Amino acid sequence: MLPGIKSRARFKTAAIAPVVVVCLVLLISTSVFGQGFTRVSVPIPVEIEGQPIHCQLYLKLEMKSYNLPFDAFAAQSLDKAQTMFVTGVEAIRKQDTAKFASVWTSPDDMKSRGGVTVKMADESIANWIKLARSNFDFDHLTVVAEVLLGSESMFIFDSPARAGVQRYALYVGLDQKDQTRLSAVSSGTPLELMVLNSFIAARTAPDQFKLLTTLNLRYQYPIPLAGKSDTGAHPVFFEFDGTPIDFPLTNEKVKPSSPLLEFLRTATLAYVAGKYDVYASSFTPKSQEKVRQWLAAEKFRQEQLEQQQKLEQEKQKQQKPSVSAPAVPPAANAKGIEGPSVQTYVKFVLNADPLFIVFQTLGQGSGWIPANLSYSYILRQGSDYKITNFAFSNTLDDFLQNPTLFDKKILKPAPQKPGSPKTNVTPVATKPPAVKH
Repeated sequence: MLPGIKSRARFKTAAIAPVVVVCLVLLISTSVFGQGFTRVSVPIPVEIEGQPIHCQLYLKLEMKSYNLPFDAFAAQSLDKAQTMFVTGVEAIRKQDTAKFASVWTSPDDMKSRGGVTVKMADESIANWIKLARSNFDFDHLTVVAEVLLGSESMFIFDSPARAGVQRYALYVGLDQKDQTRLSAVSSGTPLELMVLNSFIAARTAPDQFKLLTTLNLRYQYPIPLAGKSDTGAHPVFFEFDGTPIDFPLTNEKVKPSSPLLEFLRTATLAYVAGKYDVYASSFTPKSQEKVRQWLAAEKFRQEQLEQQQKLEQEKQKQQKPSVSAPAVPPAANAKGIEGPSVQTYVKFVLNADPLFIVFQTLGQGSGWIPANLSYSYILRQGSDYKITNFAFSNTLDDFLQNPTLFDKKILKPAPQKPGSPKTNVTPVATKPPAVKH
């Protein structure tokens, strides 16, 4: 695997349900909206070298905008989830540990979707209230919106803080005992974290991160938030454009079909040929620095290995070979015994221009296994491309590398009917109207 490629090493292999064909999205009823809720497409900010950028990746979900002071929100007629949220905030305001304990569960005791939640040394109710009050001014909250995610309700709010207005969220969902509880968005809930990051980006860069009321991207992947093949009462869709392909990275007899693939091949061949300066120059600046450090470490490791091998060879020369066991296995001296090398093939190019995510694995054809599929980020800068995010991670990685949330089989080409011609699809994203949030 080349440096710069993301793998799913952080996640154990898990059996996942067969992919839901994109056209089945149409079968999910649109009449399940809560009163006053609207289905919108939320742009996902993707952190590239630590900075969020806008690209063509979206989550389609149900939400309702409020933009109300907390007290005005609390004075409305409330459902169960809204009542739990109000109870929690009022308990924090009054530092009422008993009232807070009646609704609150710490993030590490909520149902996790594969992420890692850091457990605090002091998980007491009193400490959670203290932590909340030290980070946010709960006496002056503005309730921004409510988002429905599967069976969960997520409440996004603004709070005055020393560094300016801060946006955060609490959500009502199931804990590990299947009880409905209030908790905080955390790394253990990557989807909720992506939604929160989108609303944070919308506050800091409203012209870029607008909610879209209609969107026509090729892929709408229903996220199984409630278990295998189960989206829950309020489905959330991962929306993106892209094209399944089968492109050999190092076989120069096969012409690349796009400048992006041509760039990626050039970078790959430079690495294979040992032209490491050329290879490193294929990365964005911060990633390039880390790649050069990695290459230097690899060179040092290789030199140490070669030195150790030389010492072993010298040691063997000084020893008399055994009659029963030759010092060097005969196969090691044979020529041409290696089988044909298995090439790396690009299997899918996700087009979120200016960001592209290139998925690849070994071997030709569509029989690849999702667990073996890796990917790399490529950033378009004008007419140039650069590999990026080497040794960086982001919330999108937590989603893409989590087989319980994202089944990569959706990236395989659709089955062709016998005798039908192959079709080349060039997805084109529309520019629908936006709504404020």
